[in-house]
Amino acid sequence: MLWTKHELLEALSDELLNHKLCDNLEIDEVVIDSRKTPKSGLFLALKGDKNDAHDFLDQARANGCVAFLVQDSSKVKDADFILVKNTFVALYKLAEFSRKRSSAKIIAITGSVGKTGTKEMLKLAFSAYGKTFATYGNLNNHIGLPLSLCNFSADCAFGIFEMGMNHLNEIEPLSRLARPHLAVITTVGPVHIEFFKNEEEIALAKSEIFAGLESGGVALINRDNLHFNFLKKRAEICGIWEEDILSFGKNLQSTYSIESTQIKAVDKAEIFLKLKNGEKISYSISTASKTAIFNSSIVAGCLDILTSNPKIGLDTLQNISDTAGRGKAFEVIFQNKKITIIDDSYNASVLSMRAGLEYATELKTALNKKRVVAALGDMLELGEKSVELHEEITNYLKEFEINFAILVGKKMTDAAKKLATNSYKTFLDSTAASLEIEGLLQDGDILYVKGSRGTKMEKLIEKLTNKINVH
Repeated sequence: MLWTKHELLEALSDELLNHKLCDNLEIDEVVIDSRKTPKSGLFLALKGDKNDAHDFLDQARANGCVAFLVQDSSKVKDADFILVKNTFVALYKLAEFSRKRSSAKIIAITGSVGKTGTKEMLKLAFSAYGKTFATYGNLNNHIGLPLSLCNFSADCAFGIFEMGMNHLNEIEPLSRLARPHLAVITTVGPVHIEFFKNEEEIALAKSEIFAGLESGGVALINRDNLHFNFLKKRAEICGIWEEDILSFGKNLQSTYSIESTQIKAVDKAEIFLKLKNGEKISYSISTASKTAIFNSSIVAGCLDILTSNPKIGLDTLQNISDTAGRGKAFEVIFQNKKITIIDDSYNASVLSMRAGLEYATELKTALNKKRVVAALGDMLELGEKSVELHEEITNYLKEFEINFAILVGKKMTDAAKKLATNSYKTFLDSTAASLEIEGLLQDGDILYVKGSRGTKMEKLIEKLTNKINVH
């Protein structure tokens, strides 16, 4: 049980106009999507510029909602309801109440890349110590974060909340709502840069996560990132003591430093890491993903800060599973060719593409493979820096000695014109690329697939996996 009648009315007292609720009402989930099917749901009817959720009350009821939070009761037909002045404000009132009643340790996480994957690793690790809640999917904006808090059970020992943004002044109110004990910034880079003057302004926006930190809270920052010193200064400005500003990364000066890594297989790596007290530990992780390996140092830091024995949580990383589109690696066989696919197709940025290409080349060496074929799609939301950043990606092809490239989209095609090699082929879209992908691969290849959501690079993988045996 998540909410009772008494708790709902108490949380919404400032917004409440009227209600009709049965005394034994019990809510298991708060939803804003009428298509969801909760067991005993409270449907919160948000009214936007284009859509009014009050038009979908019947659908929500048919799918399992037993009560409705509305600002127009005329559309409620013979059902339990709470009438408020404004349902958007009510969403925040519920979130505030949920956070206030919790005694859990709260981790807030933001960054240009790595938020969602790290959040899932943290959830797995902290679950070894007690009941743990984490943001579902990427519900990390001005609606998703409060909705996540609304579904945060009072008996949780830990809460992990992801925070995203594409403009200044978006993360600060989320941080003040979540009131974290530990604030993490995975990294800062040119993501959503079309909305900012420069990268430092992106760093400024990310540093807003420190604004809501509880007294005595800790900031955990990427030491390898160019903006580390700026972020450290921002943490100090927000009142965080210097001894509570900690770091992670490969830099030997990091509080939590990855000293070495051994890739054992496509789905196994061993990591050697130094903790804050100087102790050196090792742990295994069930992926060879460079990004996941790096982000495991964040997990190590969070565990060391909030628990008495970080090794217990780190040992759970042997059981993580990469998800499709986020670095999942697997082997396939077709036409007598054995191919290792790295599916990193969910989204793309300069930082994540560089890390992915480096990972693919390291995997090639570790597994003694013949070639790396990089299938790269356009990166979006780069504004006036788009041409420059796409050319930077094509430079990485040379830097990491990528054997062959499949470049998809107009931006990648234009950038390819400056390549001093013929080891690539361009396509205007992923559909066209998928029609030729089989003939472009050789036995023993590693195929790395990456691109922004709009390029739909997953079509290449779908074309292959529909015809081949997956191992």
